[in-house]
Amino acid sequence: IGEDVKPFTPGKAKEIVMSLQQPAVFCNMVGDWPALHWNAKYLSAVLDGKTIQFRLGLKTVDLDPQFETRCSYVEATLEEFLAWSCGQPSCLSGPFSCYEYSKYWAYADYKYIARIFEDKQEIFQDIRWSDFGFPGRSGKESTLWIGSEGANTPCHLDSYGCNLVLQVQGRKRWHLFPPGDTSFLYPTRIPYEESSIFSKVNIANPDLKRFPEFRNTTAHVVTLSPGQVLLVPRHWWHYVESIDPITVSINSWIEL
Repeated sequence: IGEDVKPFTPGKAKEIVMSLQQPAVFCNMVGDWPALHWNAKYLSAVLDGKTIQFRLGLKTVDLDPQFETRCSYVEATLEEFLAWSCGQPSCLSGPFSCYEYSKYWAYADYKYIARIFEDKQEIFQDIRWSDFGFPGRSGKESTLWIGSEGANTPCHLDSYGCNLVLQVQGRKRWHLFPPGDTSFLYPTRIPYEESSIFSKVNIANPDLKRFPEFRNTTAHVVTLSPGQVLLVPRHWWHYVESIDPITVSINSWIEL
């Protein structure tokens, strides 16, 4: 197909998003989105010294998932995060000084993308979910995720609609499990999160003595690269890990 022709019209893309019961990766749908340039360096210039909250976890893999309640948090600028992730000596002081890069990962999951860019309204138009058949949906209805290598989200399912995820910088590996695997994933409401149900199993290092049924799961593993958009269907479980030094992704939840 020609450079500028997208494989699906917005109407067709929406039809797929609303009805598909399997995860899918859309390619060549966002080549003209300005948000493709939102790497961490660019965002750090846009945010210009504004601090954001990072969640820190240990890279060593325990048998238990690293729930948010078991993580440390720091407030830092993206500039400080980038310096830390490159191993710059300036980090011997500052917010990341207690967290050795070789031992920790950091993750900013900015649920409130609208809040950090409140004085830069024009930036929201860089994200054009209208190409997927959702006119009027932009960065305002999206979440920004910035992580270092090893950063991960424990396996969970989101109780509302489906999820569209744009990868901007670096790669992330997604382990997706169908709704039918729920009982094999040992669901728990602890930690309590209004819209998420977690799995007691650490997908990266499953404790098969405690969770023998986990053997019955069928993982769909997807490595998402920049410029690709992943559709996570409703009620699919997912464990997500950053596999490059810096990752940036943007997602939007679609109510069904």
